Amino acid sequence: GSPPSPAGQFAVPASRRRTDDRAVRGTHQLVAGSPKTAVNRGHQGVETVVVSDHPLRTYRDKRRFDTTPEPAGEVGEGEGNSFVVQKHAARRLHYDVRFEVDGVMPSWAVPKGPSYDPKVKRLAVHVEDHPLDYRGFEGTIPGGEYGAGAVIVWDQGTYRNITEHDGKPVPMREAIERGHFSVWLDGSKLHGGWAFTRTSKQDDKQWILVKRRDDYADPSLDIETSAPASVISGHTLEVVAADPAANTWTGAKATWQPPMLAELAQATSWLERAGPGWVYERKLDGLRCTAVRNGADVELWSRNHNSFSARFPSVVAALAALPVNNFTLDGELVAHDSHDFAEFSVLQQKGSAAHVVYCVFDLLHLLGQDTRVLPLEDRKALLARTIDDGDDVQLVEMLEGDPAELLAIACAKGWEGLVAKRAGSTYVAGRSHDWRKLKCSMGQELVIGGWTDPGGTRIGFGALLVGYYEGDRLRYAGKVGTGFNTETLRSLHRKLLSLGRATSPFADPVPVRAAHWVTPKLVANIAFTEWTRDGMLRHPRFEGQRDDKDPRSVVREGASD
Repeated sequence: GSPPSPAGQFAVPASRRRTDDRAVRGTHQLVAGSPKTAVNRGHQGVETVVVSDHPLRTYRDKRRFDTTPEPAGEVGEGEGNSFVVQKHAARRLHYDVRFEVDGVMPSWAVPKGPSYDPKVKRLAVHVEDHPLDYRGFEGTIPGGEYGAGAVIVWDQGTYRNITEHDGKPVPMREAIERGHFSVWLDGSKLHGGWAFTRTSKQDDKQWILVKRRDDYADPSLDIETSAPASVISGHTLEVVAADPAANTWTGAKATWQPPMLAELAQATSWLERAGPGWVYERKLDGLRCTAVRNGADVELWSRNHNSFSARFPSVVAALAALPVNNFTLDGELVAHDSHDFAEFSVLQQKGSAAHVVYCVFDLLHLLGQDTRVLPLEDRKALLARTIDDGDDVQLVEMLEGDPAELLAIACAKGWEGLVAKRAGSTYVAGRSHDWRKLKCSMGQELVIGGWTDPGGTRIGFGALLVGYYEGDRLRYAGKVGTGFNTETLRSLHRKLLSLGRATSPFADPVPVRAAHWVTPKLVANIAFTEWTRDGMLRHPRFEGQRDDKDPRSVVREGASD
């Protein structure tokens, strides 16, 4: 039979029915009635009263929204960290680079496009802030309008602000005002560190874009030539320019989107202060996965936009069998051992007999509509009418009851913990205050920077030397010597040997004799009891390798109240 619901004994009974496209379309008033969506299409016109310091005033003043298909947009809420690069065939071809900051997108026009060569400096012209809704815009701006020409979404993803001044982090908006910022990009085409620097204090428009020296730098890579097409539609600028309805069909296509991530919270104190207005789900221990379907085509993507489709064909087949044929789902691929959902390490074991289930908890796109702008409860209602529980795909239920009691029972049952989600919140890319992780035990991803020799009869290696990134520096967090089976010791040792280097990658001294160093490209799940006062792991245990995580995105997770 089917595995039990991820909500276990706390599942709230839900009336769900298998449905066809027409039935789901009956729920579209939830989407079409959204003020943000209506403004995007210009259905309600442009606001006639403009506040002088409105962040989008310059953007709106330059456009006629009764003529251009571009979104009028609104200032967003939350603290997302998405970025987008749009290839724009205006009077001159250029690439518009935009970062989500304080509800809008500060933007730079880069005439020659980004270069992976750290020696190449690209001119970047600072232009007006754009609305968040512009992230998904593809189409042709009509002749006679500002910026007339075809536009495609050439790249998209999330960024991490790594700007520092005197060793202290600088907020993104402040860094832009100062005239220099550095970011770490996790996109489909652009990866690693990039720096923007203003060339003159007297002229805010003229900036320089440079690739930082890191493992992603590659002077031989011409990314503009090798990857010219849209990451949303797969079309080139020429195809979009030739199709007068391009701005219509691009919006209807379901695509991968950067996922929303939860912040770690100190469970006990946070639950005492949280109050009403939150809903709770089981925290699952698996691989984060975005599922995209367009017609008969189904794709599974990791949070870094790496394909999972070939690895989990049964999930692909189950999603292809659903009656609804256009959606983007967010969920977790979890191993099931016939009794309950198992630890992450079971999912990673070669030859494991555990069955993999795609546990779905959010809906980003449905039948041509962007559902991210909807409140959480509305997205859940649509999702319940889209997904039908089976052996390979299940809906994650919301839990009902006192949060402290829910967490206590979850920990007693051996769950990893709970996820708290703010009622009424929208879906935004990146880490958000609206989602909180409440863990039963400590644990996080860490980067492997070295290893020690085995002792006694042990094979492979003795312990892993691990750390996390703080800006550009890899900080040492301790050594991990337990949690390995024989197969892991052998296979991981082979990978470590292939990544060997002569010097330590850590910024801190490592008090380990005869250590072997490696280039920090591997990420592992590490469980531990706590962080010590001097920043080391106490009682760490290896739980599995993370192939879906960029090492540079691994930072120390700090619990918030």
